[in-house]
Amino acid sequence: MLALTIFCVVAVALTSAVHQIVDTSILLRDESQVRLELQNLLTESAGAQMKPGKSEVQVGDGRVHYEKEIRVIQAKTATGVVLPSLYAIIIQGSWKASGQERSAHAEVIVYRP
Repeated sequence: MLALTIFCVVAVALTSAVHQIVDTSILLRDESQVRLELQNLLTESAGAQMKPGKSEVQVGDGRVHYEKEIRVIQAKTATGVVLPSLYAIIIQGSWKASGQERSAHAEVIVYRP
């Protein structure tokens, strides 16, 4: 009887550990995929026509919601000369994993002479 009790406790602990490993693996896979998609979206956006504003972007299977924002940046050089055609591209991704809201973002500044 004691051996059966010990076996059951070990089995429950092992099942719990495997469940945590699977959850962590899924979370890491999702975060890695989101980072890759964020980089791809930044690269695509930097090469496209710059139109300031916010827009939704559909990528992949739709589990992750992406939003792209392009802003005009007013910057000056050290001598006070205003730099025209300077844009900030911000991509925000949000998704739900393990019952929690997750998000990631990436941004880049692009100069278009």
